[in-house]
Order: sequence, then C-alpha cells, then structure tokens
Amino acid sequence: MSVNSVADLVEPVRLSQLATPANYRMGQGIAASGAVELDEFGPLKVTARTTSGTPRRIELTSTPEGLEFRCTCSAHIARPCKHVVAAGLATWEKAPKRRQR
Repeated sequence: MSVNSVADLVEPVRLSQLATPANYRMGQGIAASGAVELDEFGPLKVTARTTSGTPRRIELTSTPEGLEFRCTCSAHIARPCKHVVAAGLATWEKAPKRRQR
C-alpha cells in the first residue's frame, strides 16, 4: 500500500473538507500572517509551531489510512483545529509543486 506525502494530504481543497469552515478560515488567517514555522519538513512527517497568540506545536503525519494530526491546543482534535489548518497550508506552500494529473 502506498502512502501519500503530507503535502499531498494537506492540499487546500482536501484540508477544507476535513476542517470545519470556521477552523479553515481562522487557519488561513494564521498561515497568511506568516505565524507558522516549520521545524521538521519531511515527506511523511511535518512538525510546526505557531508564533502568534499562545504558541502551539503541531505534528502532521502521513499514514496508510491518511493524515494524522496533533496539536497542543485544547480544541477537540477529531477534526483539524485552526493550528493544524495553518500548519497544513504552510506545508502545502513550501512543498514542490506537482503537475496536474
């Protein structure tokens, strides 16, 4: 079974379908403000932190089942919180662009 890269799993349309509309919108704002720092940037694992407001640590991992994510915020993490969205969007922006299939 092949595993997609984290960048493939956080493509903006896919990410917007995982998160609530409010979390996606707030995550876009965090990412657009430049308040995400990517600490580890690998094909199967990305760790990041937000630098605005209360700092948060985020981990994005690609698994055979899809995207797994963790955040140090207190939000219910069954769906991506705004910090996960922001880290995902920053990951997507940094990833090499792929040709359309």
